[in-house]
Amino acid sequence: MTKAFQYYSRLPRRAVRLTVTATALAASFAIGAAAHAASSVYLTVTPAAVHPGHTVLIRGSAGSCPVGDTVTIISRAFPSTHEFAGVPAVLAKVRSGGLFHVMTRIPLRRRAGRYGVTARCGGGNLGVAGKLTVLR
Repeated sequence: MTKAFQYYSRLPRRAVRLTVTATALAASFAIGAAAHAASSVYLTVTPAAVHPGHTVLIRGSAGSCPVGDTVTIISRAFPSTHEFAGVPAVLAKVRSGGLFHVMTRIPLRRRAGRYGVTARCGGGNLGVAGKLTVLR
């Protein structure tokens, strides 16, 4: 005798792979499920120290953020072409595997100092931070 059933559950947003195992023994049915993050989230800024007027490469992984979504990379060191919550930002598209990259030029008038760099995607913070030092 075969019995059909359905089970619905909300999974954590970052879970991208679901493993389900099922066994049937003498009319008993057990299901075990485990969610695993498929890729780690990271952010790098290269070079880590730069003079005003020079470019930096920002790259990383947005984890389970879907391909084609936009990653908003936020830092007071960046030009004000785009902004998030009043802070300068640059934008990058998510590619296969959650990867993204973008280059930006540090404004000539940016003051020397150490600046934080964060990223958002899909309406949430990616939970990663980088540092960029602007030199004189």
